[in-house]
Amino acid sequence: MPIPWTVKKQLTYLSVLALFVAGALFFAWLSATKPTCFDNKQNQGEENIDCGGPCEACLGEIRNLIVVWSKEFKLEGGEYEAAALVKNPNLFLGAPSLKYRFKIYGDNNILIAVREGETFINPGEQYVIFESGIDTGERVPKSAFIELEENPEWERIEKEIPQIVVSGKEFFNEPYPRLMVDISNKSVFPVSDISAVAVLYDGDGNAKAVSSTKIKSIEGDSSRRIVFTWPSPFPEEYSSSDVFLRTNLTLED
Repeated sequence: MPIPWTVKKQLTYLSVLALFVAGALFFAWLSATKPTCFDNKQNQGEENIDCGGPCEACLGEIRNLIVVWSKEFKLEGGEYEAAALVKNPNLFLGAPSLKYRFKIYGDNNILIAVREGETFINPGEQYVIFESGIDTGERVPKSAFIELEENPEWERIEKEIPQIVVSGKEFFNEPYPRLMVDISNKSVFPVSDISAVAVLYDGDGNAKAVSSTKIKSIEGDSSRRIVFTWPSPFPEEYSSSDVFLRTNLTLED
C-alpha cells in the first residue's frame, strides 16, 4: 500500500528535525570536550594550566615588591613630604595600578597622618613613590612607613624600556637649593610623559631631600635640562644624588 503524500511530508520534516538536533548535540559535545584556555587543564601545548602555548603567557613566580627605604622630609609651615624607594624584582611583570598608603608617626609611635595614592609598576624597575604637602599640624613626625597593595593585577609586559638617561648634574645650595639635571633620549623616537624624582643623600647614604617634576616630552636623539628645587638652603652640602626616571609601560599603545 503506497504511503500517503501527507505522511511522506511529515516524515521528511521529522528527518530534517532529527538531523538538526543530532548536529546541535554533536557540536555541543565537541565544544565541551575541545581544549580551551579556561578548562583548568594543562593541554594543547600549554606551559602550565591554561597559560602558555596557544593561551596567554604564564606569569611564572611572582615576587613581592621590596621597600628599600621610606622616610619623611620637613618643609616649611608645618608641612611634610614622604617618599619611599620601591623595587620590583619581577623582570617581565608589571601592573597598571598599585595602591599605597603612607603612614606618618610621631612620638611614642602614635599615628599622626595618613596619605593614600595610586601609581603603576613597570617590570624590573626601581622607583620613588613621593607625596608632598602632608599637614601634621603641630605634631612632629618621627618616622614614615609605606603600605603597598598586596595583590595588584600583574601583567606580563615585554615592551622595550625607553632609553632616557641622566647625562649631567649640577647642584647649587645658594640662594636656594637646586639640582640641575640634563636628561638625554638615546632613542630615535620621542618619549612622552616622563616622571622624574631626585633624591639627595648625606655622607652616610641616607636620603635627606626629595623633589619631583614632570617632563612632557623629549624628542628622539636630543637632551633637555630640568631643575629640582627646595625652599631653603641645606645646612650641610649633600654627598650624592640619584635621579629616577620612568614612563608608564603598562599603557596600551
